[in-house]
Amino acid sequence: MHYLSRTALCAGIAGLLILAADTPAWATETAASEIVIIAEGDTITDDLYAAGARVLVEGTIEGDLVAFAAEEVLISGEVTGSVLAMAPTVSVSGEVARSVRFTANRLSVSGSIGADLVGAALRVGLSPESVVDGDVLVWAFRMTAAGTIGSDLEGTQRSFDLEGSVGGDVDVSVNHLVITGPLEVAGDLGYRSTSDAEGMDQATVEGVVAHKTPLPPNIRIRALGLLTRFLVILGLTCAALLVAWGWPGRTDSAGHRARVSVWRALGRGALVILSPFIVAGIAALIAGLVPASASLPLLAIFVPLILALSGVVLVLSLVAGVPAILALGRALPGERGLYGSIVIGSIAAGLLWMMPWIGWLLPLLVLPIGLGAWMLSFREEGSQPTTRQTA
Repeated sequence: MHYLSRTALCAGIAGLLILAADTPAWATETAASEIVIIAEGDTITDDLYAAGARVLVEGTIEGDLVAFAAEEVLISGEVTGSVLAMAPTVSVSGEVARSVRFTANRLSVSGSIGADLVGAALRVGLSPESVVDGDVLVWAFRMTAAGTIGSDLEGTQRSFDLEGSVGGDVDVSVNHLVITGPLEVAGDLGYRSTSDAEGMDQATVEGVVAHKTPLPPNIRIRALGLLTRFLVILGLTCAALLVAWGWPGRTDSAGHRARVSVWRALGRGALVILSPFIVAGIAALIAGLVPASASLPLLAIFVPLILALSGVVLVLSLVAGVPAILALGRALPGERGLYGSIVIGSIAAGLLWMMPWIGWLLPLLVLPIGLGAWMLSFREEGSQPTTRQTA
């Protein structure tokens, strides 16, 4: 079981949970500024929707809090309702009477939560002073829980340090579980991991301790995966034949470039495929250099650009690999025409893609080489003779 891959999906799962939260349809108090602060001694007598670079709650909110921040959401005061928070850093050192739902890079809790704690973050820390009266359901890369949990503790973590007390059951999937101090569990302690937990001699469990090994992929799931790959190969082969039928000369030229200029094609194609990530990196660099107040306008510029580039790359990927497949088919023994080479190349590529250890390399090579070959065929048109083949 690859726990890191589960954690990579955690933000999407937490987002669905957040959307399902029981929050009011309308908020009577809204605030949007670089810094939204409810100062100590101030009281908001209704729900509050807040957005800004930072959201600081030092006073009292007599209702729910919905907060979106570019930097952090810090709650050191009191919220009599529930909290929904999305920010790189979310901290609860005060009191929340009901549930906390979050998506963050880092979550820290040293205060009290009257109901459930649900969400996802790369790093989660529940200090020894923290109190969560309800369930804790968290997806995290690394988690530390040292406080009091009134009900069940569940979720998926790659690394989990646990101590304190749990009023219900513990049921987690982890790569590495360590009991770092005295631990009291009123129910069962179950963990799914490839290795034994450390420090179990410090745990007092009233129920049973169950070490469960990671589940192997279900045979039906594996069969469905193979069927999906077969259908993808069949669809791409049909698309490749259609492209070759519509533009035989251009396809033949691009296939020739994929054979004689492999490294040039690979470099050019990789540059195009990676363009959304390059733009995203530039955006992140600029956002880190400018003031927080300017980061949101920059996001409004870069996010549509990144989405547009991603869409273009996705569309191109449907036919980008045709020249590479054609080159592979012609490299195999035997004499065959344009269409026959595409079919044989598709079969060979499909068999390679099915192989467990090297299959993941195939898209990383076929797509950029093919895309770069298309680019070279347009740029260097006429430098190599092309032939129009129909068989």
